[in-house]
Amino acid sequence: MVGSLLLTLLFISRRSLLQCSPLSGFEFESIMAWKTTTSISVLLLLFHQTMSFAPIVSRTANKRSRTAEIYQQHHALDEATADVDDQFLTPIPADQYHEANLPKVFAYPHCYEPHPIASMAADQLREQFLSSSSDFQAIINDDTVGKMMGVLVVRYGHHNEKNNNQQQQLGYLKAYSGTLPTGTALSSEDEFCPSLYNRFGQDGFYKRGEEDLNELTRLIEQIEQNPERKTRRDHLTSVEESCNERWSAAKTNGKMMQKERRSIRKQQKTILDENEYDALDERLKQEGAAIQREMKQLKSQINQETQDAQNAVQEMEHSLKDLKDTRRGKSRELQDQLFNQYNFLNANGEKQSLLPMFANTPLGRPPSGAGDCAAPKLFQHAFRKGYEPIALAEFWWGTSPTNEVRRHNLYYPACRGKCLPILEHMLQGVDVESNPMDIAPAEESSDKFDLEILYEDEYFVVVNKPEGMLSAPGRTLEFSVYSMMKEKYPEATGPLLVHRLDMATSGVLLVAKDKDTHKALAAQFIDRSIQKRYVALLNGELKQNNKKGNINLPLAPDYINRPMQMVSEEGKPAQTIYEVIDVVDGLTRVNFYPVTGRTHQLRVHAAHSQGLDCPIVGDDIYGSRDDRLCLHAGYLELTHPVTQKRMTFTAATPF
Repeated sequence: MVGSLLLTLLFISRRSLLQCSPLSGFEFESIMAWKTTTSISVLLLLFHQTMSFAPIVSRTANKRSRTAEIYQQHHALDEATADVDDQFLTPIPADQYHEANLPKVFAYPHCYEPHPIASMAADQLREQFLSSSSDFQAIINDDTVGKMMGVLVVRYGHHNEKNNNQQQQLGYLKAYSGTLPTGTALSSEDEFCPSLYNRFGQDGFYKRGEEDLNELTRLIEQIEQNPERKTRRDHLTSVEESCNERWSAAKTNGKMMQKERRSIRKQQKTILDENEYDALDERLKQEGAAIQREMKQLKSQINQETQDAQNAVQEMEHSLKDLKDTRRGKSRELQDQLFNQYNFLNANGEKQSLLPMFANTPLGRPPSGAGDCAAPKLFQHAFRKGYEPIALAEFWWGTSPTNEVRRHNLYYPACRGKCLPILEHMLQGVDVESNPMDIAPAEESSDKFDLEILYEDEYFVVVNKPEGMLSAPGRTLEFSVYSMMKEKYPEATGPLLVHRLDMATSGVLLVAKDKDTHKALAAQFIDRSIQKRYVALLNGELKQNNKKGNINLPLAPDYINRPMQMVSEEGKPAQTIYEVIDVVDGLTRVNFYPVTGRTHQLRVHAAHSQGLDCPIVGDDIYGSRDDRLCLHAGYLELTHPVTQKRMTFTAATPF
């Protein structure tokens, strides 16, 4: 029976491996179902000796040598503490991994697929703690927003040069982002790597600062909720309305009287003699002057009444503003003081606090919560103890935030907004692979991509863009549909591309050969006279029974987790019509008809809990990685910009 189970594990398809649920841990849950400890150990040993971990390209030998020297220095400095007595370290038995299959360089933390050794550690964390801990079970069972959990596989121990005795082995550290929802300690919190600074200490500056801020907040709320404030504001509104009405009536009356005086002069001009008319004119002038004095007096009276009412309001509003300004200043001071407590180590033994790390970022300062993510906690403890980082894995545990897409048990890379500047410092001295998004497709050419021409005339071209190819040149990659079209049509003018598709999305794409055609076709996108249809394969079955529906979720950029988008009422309107085609083997095939064209609109509307709650297969941003993103722009209908004929273009679905 053990042999049969091993064969099952060995012949898991590539797609299953890539798409595997975090709960499966490369199909280990079938093993964990066995209650016999001996069976588990044997299977794990056979599995790790038989399967090869995915190779990672190594850097130069000199850099690896320098990294080894750094770690040896750390081990020499902290040899006494680098042992299994570390309460945060969970040893990994030597029979559960093969040294040759471990990664040669550390994966780029902001874009990576967890190495199997890290996935195994994450599975053990889920199985042995998270699934049985009442604290973390509450995160799933209640409406509380979940947490990002992390494990860091490390090498610890030292090499004894005298007898050439290798005393190093593997273990893993675990941490969670932020604090628990209750703000209280876990019964077993000492098993998780702590925050760099305990802001909740009873005698710490942060607690005292929070008390001061809370007192200011109490005073602010006291003024905001004071009935007298509402009374004064209502009185001001009433006075302004009354004064406006009186002034408007006075102006109307003044104009009417002026018109009447003008009429009298006109009528009496031909009737009265010169002396009589001069007397009449003088009297009318005096009447006009009297009315002007009354208007001036009324204006002064109105201004005074309004000013008195405004002063009464501003008396309270100025106090409120002063308190808010004071709170804002104290909050910033407290935050800066807190940021200065976060001193991050790197593999070279160097320290740096948060403020200088974020000085050159768009915000110019750390966002709230920076430094409390799982990854910095893990690396901090590893470098403090002199451990060598081997592999990282972070996964979401619990309910997704309402504005983001986080799915329970799925792996996620380290965030960019909070963690990128921190990890750039912390991983100095570690041999880290380059960002795959910068180097992976750098050598691509037209030899690999077959850019199918669906239609062409003297005005525009319709192509079938393959997945994995950029529509337009990126930050580090020039090769794209645009570059190919520019080379193919060197005489073309204008921007060429009428619209774009994500790199991972395939399908129909319009290319204009001149700027006038581009302008005419772009106008059809703007007025939404162009009809588009996408086909997608969703990872799951829809909870709702509706075969058709409309998704309205406004979207905005998630500046903390670029390039992700988030649902936000402050974002731009985004509307998608969907239609279910079929459901096969737990996968749902749908047609999407985007009414708007926001970044990642279909991907977010599919994955978000308020949308379809089923991510697109292969969506490595909002779901889980697979062979490809199963999203295809299969249909486009437009009006020819010259002939004015309605035309349709289709591209066969490749999945």
